[in-house]
Amino acid sequence: MIPVELLTMAGGAAMGGVFKMIDKAQEAKAKQNEMMMGMMKAKTEEADAASNRATKAADAAAARVGNDPFAKMTRRIFVLSMIGLGAWAMMGGLTGLDIVVPVEQQTGFNFLGLIDTTKTVTEFVRLENAIVHFEWLKISILAAGSFYLGKS
Repeated sequence: MIPVELLTMAGGAAMGGVFKMIDKAQEAKAKQNEMMMGMMKAKTEEADAASNRATKAADAAAARVGNDPFAKMTRRIFVLSMIGLGAWAMMGGLTGLDIVVPVEQQTGFNFLGLIDTTKTVTEFVRLENAIVHFEWLKISILAAGSFYLGKS
């Protein structure tokens, strides 16, 4: 059986690669639109002033497409915040914070479904100076990291 971490990393890297290809396709489409706008502009130079203003507005809109200088920084901030949140959650006990964990206990008995006296009691146990391990945290950090690497 393939480990969940490997599937998560492969899926994140694949999705990052797919998004990168989609981004490149959008850039190519934007360049094609820009070339088409240039040809249309050459054909419509003799048109009236209203037509000229519309063409300039379309050129300005085409020039704005795909020019996001903050995209790489956004991914970096996302990955670093995931790592920071994970470290904060796991190391909270070392800074003097107590960790409270719910523990469920069942009492009573069940005789063939006819006599059922079972109860579920939730008791909260306080752990002092403990390090917490979240299974979902490892998987989410691996997914975020592989998505970041797949995108670049």
